[in-house]
Amino acid sequence: MKKTLFFVFSLIVMIAGVAPAQTPTAEEILKLIRDVRLPQDNLSSLAFDMRMNLPMPLNILCQVRYHAPDHYSLHVFDDHDQTPVLIIIDHQALINDPLAESLTLIASAGVAFDFVPRGEEYNAQFAFNMPTDGAINNRVELDFKSMFARVSENVSVENASDGEVIFSGQTSKKNRCIAVLAPSEKFALRQTRLYLEGEPIAILEVTDIRVDTASEAAVTLFPMTELDVSGDKYSQIEPQGMIDTALVAASVLRAVFARSAIRNQELREKIEEMIGQRADWSAIEAVDAVRSEKLRRIFKPL
Repeated sequence: MKKTLFFVFSLIVMIAGVAPAQTPTAEEILKLIRDVRLPQDNLSSLAFDMRMNLPMPLNILCQVRYHAPDHYSLHVFDDHDQTPVLIIIDHQALINDPLAESLTLIASAGVAFDFVPRGEEYNAQFAFNMPTDGAINNRVELDFKSMFARVSENVSVENASDGEVIFSGQTSKKNRCIAVLAPSEKFALRQTRLYLEGEPIAILEVTDIRVDTASEAAVTLFPMTELDVSGDKYSQIEPQGMIDTALVAASVLRAVFARSAIRNQELREKIEEMIGQRADWSAIEAVDAVRSEKLRRIFKPL
C-alpha cells in the first residue's frame, strides 16, 4: 500500500513538473513593460537592433550598443545590401552620403536615438550629437510603455517556448503590434513589431533587446586603420555652430535616402528637390558601387 501511495505521489509530482506555465493576462504583461533612458538609467549594458521598412521602399537597419559607463555606438545600414550610411564609434562619426564627393568623418560626435510618440505617430529617429560646452552628449530613449498602452483591441497573450509569451493586439487606428516577452527576466521585452493596417510586412521592428547582460561586449574602437587602407576618400570636419551642424545633419538625411533613390526613379525627384539641383544618377551609382563594396568589408552588421 505504501509503495502504491509513493508511486501515485511521484506520478503527481512528475505531472506537475511538466504542466504548462500559466499564461499571464494582458494587464500583467503591461506591468512588465519598461522604458529605457540613457544616460539616466543605471544600466550596465544595452543592445538592440531596429529595422525600418518604409514603402518608398526604404529599408534601414539600426544597431545601438551601450556598455557602462560611457561606451556608446550606433551602426546604421541600408538593409538592402548592408552598406553603412552612418557609423558612430568612440565619439567618431562616419557619414556615407552617395551625393558627396567623399565620406565625411566627424571627430567629436555622440549617439542620439529616440523611439518615442509624436502625437498620433510613433517615430524612431537616429542622429549624432555635437558637443555642448565641450562635453559629448549621448542619448538613447525607448518609450515602450506608451506604445503598449495604445494597444487596446483584439488583445491576446499566448505561451511560447523557453518560458516566453507572445503578446498581440491592435490600436484604435487598426495598426497591429506583436511582441515577444520573457516574464521571468528583469527586462521582459525581447522584441516587438509594428504593422500598419493591411500591411503584411512590419513597418518597424525592435529585436534582440538585451539589457544588463553580463556578456555584452562594447564596440569601442573605430577602425581608422582599415578605412585608410581601403583607399576610400574621406574629409574630416568639425562643425562650428548651428549652420554647420544643420548642413551635416542634412548630409545624414541624404545618406539615408540617396541609396534608395539609386534604385527608385520616383525617389530621385524628391532627392533633387531636397538638394535643389539635378543629379547625375549614373555617375552617383558608379561611385557608390565602388565605395560601398569597400565599406561593407570594414563595417558589418553586429
